[in-house]
Amino acid sequence: MTTFKVNVNGQVTTVEVTRQGNTLHVVHDNKSVELRLIHEDGPFIVLEQIQPDGSRRIIRTAGHADGDPSASSGQARRQIWVDGRTFTYQRVRQQTRTTTGPDTGSLSASIPAVVAEVLVSVGETVAAGDKLILLESMKMVIPIQAPYDGAVTKINCTAGESVQAGVPLIEIEEIGD
Repeated sequence: MTTFKVNVNGQVTTVEVTRQGNTLHVVHDNKSVELRLIHEDGPFIVLEQIQPDGSRRIIRTAGHADGDPSASSGQARRQIWVDGRTFTYQRVRQQTRTTTGPDTGSLSASIPAVVAEVLVSVGETVAAGDKLILLESMKMVIPIQAPYDGAVTKINCTAGESVQAGVPLIEIEEIGD
């Protein structure tokens, strides 16, 4: 689960996001929404939300960040367009905790996969959002990304290796806060 404190149009609010494969579980203002990622191309994302009555809602989004989002201040101004509405926000603070591995700094696959490529090495410093490992499953490439700025402390897999869901693949020690 990743918890974001964001400043949206002058109001600080908390958003919790849990991602498993292409499914996102979002909690905001005590409301829970489940979204399915249909398409992703750079800043453009298409999501599907299943409504309580069983109908489906397609949500088209695009985003943009001004400044350096990986800077130590983490204060890049961001804009996101959601179905024609524009929101400006700043990520105030991000905390990530995994619920799939024994170590809170470990990242794991959400589904069984094959490690296509390990993109980092032990001791390397990474920024939030950096791709660390590429997995292949069902003809899809699934990136494992850094949830926060940190240093890679351990890599538990190699290219070509089959991995199971929930098994820690890489460990990161968070830098600063």
